[in-house]
Amino acid sequence: MKKSLLLPLLLCACVPFEGVRNENCKDYEAFEVYQVGTDYVLAKACEDTLFGKCHYTTTVKIAKEPGVTYFDTAKIEIPAGKCAVHSGIYEYKTGLGERKTVPVVTYENYILPSTDLNN
Repeated sequence: MKKSLLLPLLLCACVPFEGVRNENCKDYEAFEVYQVGTDYVLAKACEDTLFGKCHYTTTVKIAKEPGVTYFDTAKIEIPAGKCAVHSGIYEYKTGLGERKTVPVVTYENYILPSTDLNN
């Protein structure tokens, strides 16, 4: 019985995947929350990891997911098979009255179907 299940798995592994990397994907690895709003969070994006530590750079706005509790320094992981893309700009005013603009981040598929009609 076990051998009959193994053969289809091996055959599936040999089929090439038709798709291309989403060119809109940013090189963000994760996010760290630093401010929680009503329906969004402001977070620092982890753009590279050195010795297991994230280097947080760009501030971004991310919509809250229903049922998830957010707090300062919480880590937000990018869902498997997805990537972060910029989908707009958010403008806000700091406590000191400074105007800031940051990209709005949403998630899209990391791999998109191939549009090459020659195959």
